Amino acid sequence: MTDLTPNGGGVVTGLPVALGAQFTAGTVIAEVNDRPVIYLQGSIPLLRDLRPGDKGEDVRRLQEGLRPWLSGEPDGTWGTATTRALQALYKAAGYVAPVDSAALQAELVFGAAATATVLSVASPLGGAVESPLIRATTSDPTVTAEVADATSQLVHIGDRVSVTGSAIGGAQAGTITAVGGLVTGDDGVSRATVTVQPDVALPAAAIDRKVEITVLTGADAEVGLIVPLSAIRSNATGGTYVLHVHGENPHRVMVTVEETGGGQARVTASDGDLAVGDLVVLGVR
Repeated sequence: MTDLTPNGGGVVTGLPVALGAQFTAGTVIAEVNDRPVIYLQGSIPLLRDLRPGDKGEDVRRLQEGLRPWLSGEPDGTWGTATTRALQALYKAAGYVAPVDSAALQAELVFGAAATATVLSVASPLGGAVESPLIRATTSDPTVTAEVADATSQLVHIGDRVSVTGSAIGGAQAGTITAVGGLVTGDDGVSRATVTVQPDVALPAAAIDRKVEITVLTGADAEVGLIVPLSAIRSNATGGTYVLHVHGENPHRVMVTVEETGGGQARVTASDGDLAVGDLVVLGVR
């Protein structure tokens, strides 16, 4: 993830890159006060405005970012070649270089990769610059999901999954690459974040869109919902149910217990009125 914000603030007067769009070094990613904000490749931003005649490690880093337009090798001294490279950068972007051919913190932003994809834009057109002005990713889109405690214990790194959604044009296969630790949310439920790397790079349009993940634990994998065993109740006729918390008054959802173990039960809801992430009442009520 890369956060791109020019130094100095101002009013956003142009947003030439849209959500999900890819951009490369030399791209104008925004206009602030009618001046360009140009993306360059580099792991460290400008720490000061630089001008012809300056020397130092920061000049060398700027020269590295200007490599596509620079003749010769970066040497840490701003000479004629660096001036020409900066002017060529601005000309290619469709703008006039700053006065004295200066490299300005307000107009040059840096990211580690040569290519990035827009994830979000914080500031609206005509609004003040907010940080981060543009948030971008420099890697192919991945899929993440929050799963409840019981479910997180059933998935592992290396498990194969199917990712389905209209944003990706159907279904694609992938692999779980990370299972995070449990984090308790404001609702008191502990969840873990699961990360999936699709086999084929997802389109940029899929960023921040919802998809469905199905874990393929084997050819004969059983499907069902996992609930704590203490949530299972019986009625007078021997049927089993759970109390589904929805609003102020929990209601019964009839379930069939398929398997138990480790204090948990795998169930199927006869009426389908139960989903992953739903809350159920535990213990005697």
